[in-house]
Amino acid sequence: MSPSGADAWLIDERWFKAYPLTMETTIGRASESTIILRDPAVSRHHADVMKGPAGYVLYARGSSGVKVNGIRVAEKCALQEGDVVEIAYTSLRFTTKAPTNEMFVLPRDTPTWLDRLEGPTTATLRAIDRSAFMRHTRRYWHVIVIVLVLTALLLFVLAARARTAHL
Repeated sequence: MSPSGADAWLIDERWFKAYPLTMETTIGRASESTIILRDPAVSRHHADVMKGPAGYVLYARGSSGVKVNGIRVAEKCALQEGDVVEIAYTSLRFTTKAPTNEMFVLPRDTPTWLDRLEGPTTATLRAIDRSAFMRHTRRYWHVIVIVLVLTALLLFVLAARARTAHL
């Protein structure tokens, strides 16, 4: 056991961060998550890592998915030494070995004021864009048809004038 009291960690090697795992570690975009991933493709509550009698288990909860060693996790996955957890553009390596001195050991990420705003996810933005477009299209379908017919008629008249002007 390490001085932090943890017997396992998730290591973010890109940012040199080591997160000691507790009985329950949450991963997501929400400001109350233990590990905050600042990416609109990440759900507010994307995954959990829980300690059980047989070891640590990853529970996938996010809509954009979680991969372990490149394989998509449907619901849960027991973590083994060296497993790589992929969420959006972030990779976290599971290990039971204490992190080296060049790693920042963080019991949890500190939320910034931007994290507390919790903007919409990418999936929500896409859904809003589609539904708003369809709502307006259905409401004004007759106007759209009239504009298209008038445009076609105008192009026909202009083409006819161009033909008679050349004669």
